[in-house]
Amino acid sequence: MPELARIRDIREKNGRQLFIVEFEEHIPDYRLKKISSDIEVSLHDGRGKSPAQNKIIHALIGEITREYMGPVTPLQKKIDAEDTKTAMKSMFCDLVGRSEFSVANATMSDATEFIEFLVNFCIENGVKLKNKELYKDFNIQHWVFCCLIHNKCAIDGTSKNVEKHHAANLVGMGRNRKKIDHLDSCFISLSAEYHQEVHNIGWERFKAKHHVDFVKLNAYWIKELKIK
Repeated sequence: MPELARIRDIREKNGRQLFIVEFEEHIPDYRLKKISSDIEVSLHDGRGKSPAQNKIIHALIGEITREYMGPVTPLQKKIDAEDTKTAMKSMFCDLVGRSEFSVANATMSDATEFIEFLVNFCIENGVKLKNKELYKDFNIQHWVFCCLIHNKCAIDGTSKNVEKHHAANLVGMGRNRKKIDHLDSCFISLSAEYHQEVHNIGWERFKAKHHVDFVKLNAYWIKELKIK
């Protein structure tokens, strides 16, 4: 059972951080004798999730429910949405190594992490999103990154004929592709149709038209995505 505590002081010793905490309730001696010297600590930012975050979470839950359940009655939709929420929370906890997660009591940081998990799930599994622009606007960099790693077009979500576009530090145009350091490049994944469009009208016009952005990739993802 998690114990509630408040941080009273943070000190530095030999390059390590020492936290002094005060527990809200007294812990009996018999329990102290049984606990391990290694403990799990959850750090909260102290800010509750925002109304906008709450809206996005429930919208995503609704999108996933609709994808897998199909047309249902209003009552069944509500029941199915609760089942979806339970399943998504369980998957999220397994992924991040948490024992439990509450949407109702989520901090702003927790809500952001959960939204990013849900968006990634939708992109990876091809969930048809009616409120795509809402999720893109929440964190466009995360959206583009998820599309890249799952080989989906960042504009229409298709997985057919998807190509990785160098949106910055461009290859070609007289440059030697083999000598370019891709760690200096920025990328976005696009279908062949949109890839051709961005070359026709230029990145800045394309970015403004489709409300997207590019992302940088670290060495792991450049290797994983076989960018050469």
